[in-house]
Amino acid sequence: MMRTRNTLLTLATVLLAALGIYILTQLPSAGGLVSALTLVFIWGIAAISLNLINGQLGILSLGHHGFMLIGGYVTALLVLPEQERSPFRTRLLSEWARENLDLDKWLRGLGLDFLANSMDAKFIIALLIAGAAASLVGFIVGFPSLRLKGDYLAIVTFGFGEIIRLLPSTPEVARFTNGPLGIKGIPADAGSIWWAFTVFVLTIFFFSRLKYSSYGRAFEGIREDEIAAEAMGVNLAYHKVLAFTISAFFAGVAGGMYASYLQSVDTQTFNFFVTFFLLVAISLGGLGSITGAILGTAIVVLVRIYGGFLEQPYPLSYAFYTLGGLMLLAFGFTYYIRTARRLRPVLEPKHYWFGAIGGVLFLATLIFQNHPFLTEPQQLFGLRRILLAVVLILIMIYRREGIMGRAELSWQMLFGPRAVTPTDEQRAQDAWLSNPELNPGLREDKEGENGAS
Repeated sequence: MMRTRNTLLTLATVLLAALGIYILTQLPSAGGLVSALTLVFIWGIAAISLNLINGQLGILSLGHHGFMLIGGYVTALLVLPEQERSPFRTRLLSEWARENLDLDKWLRGLGLDFLANSMDAKFIIALLIAGAAASLVGFIVGFPSLRLKGDYLAIVTFGFGEIIRLLPSTPEVARFTNGPLGIKGIPADAGSIWWAFTVFVLTIFFFSRLKYSSYGRAFEGIREDEIAAEAMGVNLAYHKVLAFTISAFFAGVAGGMYASYLQSVDTQTFNFFVTFFLLVAISLGGLGSITGAILGTAIVVLVRIYGGFLEQPYPLSYAFYTLGGLMLLAFGFTYYIRTARRLRPVLEPKHYWFGAIGGVLFLATLIFQNHPFLTEPQQLFGLRRILLAVVLILIMIYRREGIMGRAELSWQMLFGPRAVTPTDEQRAQDAWLSNPELNPGLREDKEGENGAS
């Protein structure tokens, strides 16, 4: 009964979201918001796939941009229209690649003209091939995880990611990638909001099923304790390589959609900042949580798109007011969360210091707001990236588990009974009540029962 209710609620939510998207696409003034939502969906797919390795498996991977780049190039080559394959547009691409790496010709050669005539069908096939190509590389990258851990493995994955990013510019590989010129003129169909939304929903469905399957439990067991997981029969090598392969597949699909969204792809499209933004997203939302990865991605994308006002010239007093206010809000939010969770102590000295600095900054700005130093306009370029980096630092210091932690937003959480977490004091009280050595009344009762028997 409860499963049926949850399924119906989920379907209703998806339909409502689709209806909302349809209404947005009909509004002439909502083009920016539609574009932002499309990016949230595409980057959300990549963030959820990265979360499988970094959050659920517990391995720090820094090479996700490489998997996305493979997906972007493969999709671009397969669906590039005939007029865009002219030597003028792709002069570094070899004649063989120009003539043979064409999905349209492949399908017509197999007699599947009905698929070749449909751009949607070609995009589905191209994205699947792009994902398969990325997963093959992910399979190879996964092998070092069998012998390396921690920072060493993170360095290796970063090295793989950079090798993949730089290879398309080398003369040998440029024959297949058009070198540093990249590939332009990719049809934007797969980068539309409907494509992004559909693949996004399917990705959430797949990873939510995977998380609560025996494979998902094995991933989490490896994250908690590899030795204990192996002792319980979990095949470490198989599950680690499997996680890298699955994650790379969805990263390749996201890369193909992102290339279609931009209608071009080159080595700068998927630089290390892509992985950095995805790391910020999953760390902010909650490592190990699919819901958290989505929430963090939405915050990161919205800051990047709508944060342009941060880089406009403003008096420094505005910046100090904002910074002080944010620190006070963070202090209040921390107090609320820790109180709601009955954590002891409610606030630690570092929280008081953080709130005090925010309060002093706010009050000092208020007192000296007419000082020339504070009234002179200043423009800080790159403040959006700096802000995201600062958010990541604060998350690592004050809430390493992120906003959602490892929890998922579910119907059970919204409508089910709330679990009461006992405090340390309550746990101590329970231990005292159940321990005859500490509780004389309980000891007398037990002695009475023994005498009666």
